[in-house]
Amino acid sequence: MKRTLLAAALPLALFAGPAFAQQSAVLVEVEDDARMVEAYGVSVGQLDDMDIYSAAGEEIGEVDEVLMDGDGNIVALVAEVGGFLGIGDKEVVLQLDQVQMRGDRLTVDMTEEQLEQLPEWKD
Repeated sequence: MKRTLLAAALPLALFAGPAFAQQSAVLVEVEDDARMVEAYGVSVGQLDDMDIYSAAGEEIGEVDEVLMDGDGNIVALVAEVGGFLGIGDKEVVLQLDQVQMRGDRLTVDMTEEQLEQLPEWKD
């Protein structure tokens, strides 16, 4: 029975490999505010609550958390988007390569609506 299950599961695992691996990645909040986020040359504490702007210069979100993977590498940000005065907002995950530091601003090449479609962060 075990061999049959393994034989049936192997092709499925190979087919779903990258998608499965991406969804099963464990991300956790970086607790050390002094830790540097090398991609931007600022600390976790400096990124916290920093506004996020669209390419058109509109404020479309705010950094809520900085995330690291299981190996301790800082790989993503949690952005608070939508809502009004903290009501109805949504927390989404942005990979570091989706966010650019331009001067003292974080920018994304997305609209607020596109940002709201990103995977939701549940902590």
